[in-house]
Amino acid sequence: MSRIGTNLWPRAVHYEMAYRQSLGEGPGLSAFLSKLSIVGMVIAVSFLLASLSVMNGFEQEMRLRILNLVPHVTVQSYAGTSDNRETAKYFSEMPSVVRSHRFEEANALFYANSGSRVGRLVFAEAGALGPLSEHLRPKVEDVKSNEIVLGSKLAQALDIKVGESVVALISEKGSERRFSPLSLTLVSTLESNTEIDQVFAFSAASASVYSASAPPPAWAITIEDPLDAPEVAQALRRSLGPQYWVSDWTRSLGNLYQAIQLSRQIVGLMLVALLVVAVFNVVTSLVLVTADRRPGSAMLRTMGATPTDVLKIFTIQGTIIGAGGATIGAALGAMIALGIPSLVALVESVSGQPLLDTSVYPLAYVPVDLRAVDFISISATAFVLSLLASVLPAISTSRSSITESLRQSR
Repeated sequence: MSRIGTNLWPRAVHYEMAYRQSLGEGPGLSAFLSKLSIVGMVIAVSFLLASLSVMNGFEQEMRLRILNLVPHVTVQSYAGTSDNRETAKYFSEMPSVVRSHRFEEANALFYANSGSRVGRLVFAEAGALGPLSEHLRPKVEDVKSNEIVLGSKLAQALDIKVGESVVALISEKGSERRFSPLSLTLVSTLESNTEIDQVFAFSAASASVYSASAPPPAWAITIEDPLDAPEVAQALRRSLGPQYWVSDWTRSLGNLYQAIQLSRQIVGLMLVALLVVAVFNVVTSLVLVTADRRPGSAMLRTMGATPTDVLKIFTIQGTIIGAGGATIGAALGAMIALGIPSLVALVESVSGQPLLDTSVYPLAYVPVDLRAVDFISISATAFVLSLLASVLPAISTSRSSITESLRQSR
């Protein structure tokens, strides 16, 4: 007696029949719909992963690049209310503080050669420029009081090169109508490929500004995790008291970070909707496949196949669609994500114009951050949804009457 006649169908038979229905060659409707379902799943998974990788890149660059160029927390003291040395010691003893330095900031009108720009000129104590040295061209560790470092875009707007002089016109203390011109030599430019390159201006302060008898205008504080800046600022407000004004980067750049997070959520929702559509496509395809294969399933039943055998065949078919779509989609998504920077560079070289202008976007390039957790979670979700989508039509087919199914085939 054959194995089919004894209802002992080998597992290989289930896989072979499911494979033929999913990927088998020929003009059959079942194979076409199954392949179409796999293509839809591949498109959904790949675009979802590629988009999330780009959003992850922007978020990561926001934290590692932009936030490394600006103070995480600033503390402003009111005149005559503090001792510089005691306050600096207090900051250095805080466990979350990486470094701190004193600085002064003033509005300035820069002009050189044929260009002029309004900006903010930062005067800081020795050593404050060190953390930015990797972005400086040429690299310098510090500047003198008659030297200046400008953002690359600002220097370009002023039409000035390293070694040339720029005049900074700043208002004198205590007067809004009296201005003092400062002639400063450009010794380096900041090239961070961010919007900060358009406004950055840095010079050294004279020793008299930070003498022990005069309170410093402000402190710039860098902490370990920039996202903890609001909590650190709140703690400083409580401990320092009302004689200090404390702020953090979320007040100046918070809108940018929130915009990135909001864009990430919107893109995520749109692409999840795309994934849902792909799953719906799987459901629809499997419903049509079961309708097309219903007479064949009835023939299998007459040959000794049980409803469980039929259920296994269609469930395995859904597994093939989900696994194939998720795996190919993940691989294609990684290739698309890794190819986006090259594509942007190609478009810029052909058009001769930057695709991302730092006057509009925070970065001049498209960053990509591939995260294993995204690939695993999205691929697993697509696989599980596809598997669940195959269960209902499979149960419907396995429970259908043999006589009714054969009658519908006529």
